[in-house]
Amino acid sequence: MTNVSRELTLSAQTLRAVPFGNRVGAAVEAGFTGLGLSVEQYRDALEAGWTDRRMLSLLDERGLRLTEIELLTAWGGAGGRAETENDETALHLARVFRPQRLHATVFDHRPAEALTKGFAGLCEAAASAGARVALEFLPYAGVRTLGEAWRIVEGAGEPNGGLLVDGWHWARSGARPEDLADVPAERIIAVQLADALRTPLRDPRYEARHHRLLPGEGGAHVTAMLRALWAHGVRAPFTAEVVSDMLDVQDPRLTARQVHRSCMGVLEAAGIPG
Repeated sequence: MTNVSRELTLSAQTLRAVPFGNRVGAAVEAGFTGLGLSVEQYRDALEAGWTDRRMLSLLDERGLRLTEIELLTAWGGAGGRAETENDETALHLARVFRPQRLHATVFDHRPAEALTKGFAGLCEAAASAGARVALEFLPYAGVRTLGEAWRIVEGAGEPNGGLLVDGWHWARSGARPEDLADVPAERIIAVQLADALRTPLRDPRYEARHHRLLPGEGGAHVTAMLRALWAHGVRAPFTAEVVSDMLDVQDPRLTARQVHRSCMGVLEAAGIPG
């Protein structure tokens, strides 16, 4: 067993509005080893005077790796010009920062054949940058369940394609341990940690973007999900994605520490070695 199981990335959506340099500092001080970056955050950094070289230099100086880039959405065939440009920028970031993976999803419903073909093309483009592509299922979007996501990845047939399992989406989609049966463990390539309100809000998309909880503080049974994934043989890296309006207004250093501590707590409770 390697220590990768306890390495932890601070996702793009945690501290989502914090400037790049401050996010890096907060992540390092809290104990994170990886950082996620969204296309929107990258553009904000450019407007603030950052360059690719300067960003790389800071990451290297602080001993932090950019592990994931998000979010690619045009590959399914329904995206307009803005979404296409976002995907192109994400691929540029993959070439510059050499992350472990790109995160992808679709928000509109599309034929399965179109999604499978589009995902295959995206994987081919990412492979040239040495990155994997993690498809995320969201219960309110175009790919709603673990099973739907796996059928797309399997049908695409690209070795660098895989699945992203998000604890909030796992809970709200009604996923169960037995749903993992048909999915090879090595094709789950990232696991995101967050908890959910014990009583769901009427609008799941709004809840997902504004009211997630620290792992272990809600009703998503994050520890049980982690135990199921581990028993299935999943050894993917972990990411903290606690998207919360309440956490957004705190000092980012405090939020980063709280998020890191709570994630490590559920990993320990689940018996994940590290």
